Formats: sequence, C-alpha cells, structure tokens
Amino acid sequence: MARREFSKAVYAQIVKRAMHPIHGIFCEGCGQVLGLKKWHIDHIKADGLEVDKSGKLTAAHGQLLGYDCCHKPKTAADVKVISQAKRREAKHLGMKRSKGIIKSPGFPKVAKTKPPLTKSLPPRRMYQERQQ
Repeated sequence: MARREFSKAVYAQIVKRAMHPIHGIFCEGCGQVLGLKKWHIDHIKADGLEVDKSGKLTAAHGQLLGYDCCHKPKTAADVKVISQAKRREAKHLGMKRSKGIIKSPGFPKVAKTKPPLTKSLPPRRMYQERQQ
C-alpha cells in the first residue's frame, strides 16, 4: 500500500502548532528556530511500519522537522528499520531462502609450485616486407 499523505487541513494544524508568535517556526524534534531554513512535515511513526492504514491521519500523527537538523537523520533511520521489518516479514512467510553453506566438496587443490616452462616459441617477426 502507498504511503499516506497528510490532508491540507491537518498539514496546516501541524504548522500552526510549530509556530511561535515571536520567533516563527521551530523544529518539533530539537526545538531549533528554523527561520528561513527548510522544513518538512513527517510522520512520527514511519508510515511503512503501520499495519492498519485504514484510519485517518491527524495532527497527532505528524510533526514539523527541520530538514537538516532532524528530518534527514530520522528518514535514514526509518528507511533502515522499514527494510529490516520487510526482511523479517519475508523470512517469516518463507518467501526468502536463507543463505546456506555450499555442501559440495569444492575444487581440487592446486600445487603451489609450477614447473618452469622448458619449451619456448620461436621469435615472431613484427613487420613483414611488402611484396610488389
């Protein structure tokens, strides 16, 4: 299922919640005043980890994060956790085979010392004369 997006009304509620009357918008993750810096509305719990996606998203499901201070690290951590959850689910459902040890005897061992070459080829002419 696709990622759920916040409606415009919920988006506006989250932005209003993060507004300070004097300082402007602040990051709800670390409290830094953002001013003109980039920010992003993000899910508090990664949407990829939600099992039941039938409910509506509210302002309680989202937070305003500064792009550089909190959003990038949180997104990187969310991607890692979502990938682990998908691998765990695939293994549980038997969709992914475990990597086992190869049970063949392998290739025969090669002697480390090679006999020297005794036969050599005759020298080859690099240029040939033109015949007219």
